[in-house]
Amino acid sequence: MFIQGRRSYRDVSDKDPWTGSLGFTDLGTEDREETLDHIKALIENLHEKHPEVFGDEPITPQQYNRELRDAIFSLGGKYRQGHGADNEDIVRDVFLDPAVEKGYLTYVDQRGDERIDFKGSLKATNENFAMDVKGGEGQSIGHLLVPSNTDTLMLWSERNARNTKSPASRLNEVINRTVRWGFNQEEDPSFMIIRDPPAGAVTTDGSIIPDVVVFPEEFPSPNSPNPDLPNLEDIHFAEVLFDVLTGIKNLSNETVKKHIWWHDLTYNDGRIEKDIWNAWNEDLTLTTHSIEYSRISDVT
Repeated sequence: MFIQGRRSYRDVSDKDPWTGSLGFTDLGTEDREETLDHIKALIENLHEKHPEVFGDEPITPQQYNRELRDAIFSLGGKYRQGHGADNEDIVRDVFLDPAVEKGYLTYVDQRGDERIDFKGSLKATNENFAMDVKGGEGQSIGHLLVPSNTDTLMLWSERNARNTKSPASRLNEVINRTVRWGFNQEEDPSFMIIRDPPAGAVTTDGSIIPDVVVFPEEFPSPNSPNPDLPNLEDIHFAEVLFDVLTGIKNLSNETVKKHIWWHDLTYNDGRIEKDIWNAWNEDLTLTTHSIEYSRISDVT
């Protein structure tokens, strides 16, 4: 690692650091198509190529082969049903309820009552949070009634579409919508959480690692052109998030830092300048463009 200016950089020898160092899956590569072909061939021919795996199982290779088609059809229905689950229900089940069980927070599911999905409080810091959940790039962000006592406002993108886009594109397209929404609605989101089961990185035990985008403490304006980014140790909600979803609470842990993104925003001569870099290796950036402050389009 070497230092240049206010950032630290690491030498990354991976041909593609997104799929190598960061652990994403690029859904549009030929390598992935080959992997899928290998998996399908393994499933179809397991009884012939690896009959030894049935030694401790209650079925024989012959029974496996005979019932394989019906089993695959049954699994297909199971996975299609899961794919159609409400994003809000997924967030509740994988994060909010487990966080309550661990004693980290309390929350209220207020869907149908107010125009933001969840609100609650972190027990350790008494920070009040508000969270709205969306899917991928196709879902709009409308007007949200953010509670007046909110300390931490966040948007959660639960990505379940398998559209073939690069990891950087899958991050960028939802981040840009959140930034435009914040300016148009005069809100200051603290974080964006992006959980991407089809293409996101996973831990050694298969848990999906979320990516957390950290915004400045307020969105910039002519009166406040260069707001500060928070310190890593001060983003307490992210500690809870990573602990519940990955079992890693320390934000300085390498696995976690690879999935924290600093998103700087500054106002300069009528434009909003944007800069996004990775907390683990600040040489890994997301391409972004400045926005004309007076002509930020509505989010549709």
